[in-house]
Amino acid sequence: MIWRASPEVDQDLIASRDFIAGDNERAALDFLDAAFETFDLLGEFPEMGSPARFQQPGLQGVRYFVLSPPFNRWLIFYRPSDHGVDIQRVLYGNINWRQEPERFF
Repeated sequence: MIWRASPEVDQDLIASRDFIAGDNERAALDFLDAAFETFDLLGEFPEMGSPARFQQPGLQGVRYFVLSPPFNRWLIFYRPSDHGVDIQRVLYGNINWRQEPERFF
């Protein structure tokens, strides 16, 4: 199985990389490696993430998965599909995605 990413994912990854690079350039590259390795893993095992449990009908079926340490403050939001997974967002965990999903999805 494979994965596809939305255009927002590119923006999320660039913003996160730039944020991390402010402190550690090598860690920023490691973050990108970890994200893409996780995308591959989710493409292989789409049910491994937790359901996001949004109340909005258009967001039913969205799941999330926490990146591995030291990047475990980032969440990958995705939806399983016939081909694998559609990665929708990669968000920093401190944002209020449960209360205001319309801002992010």
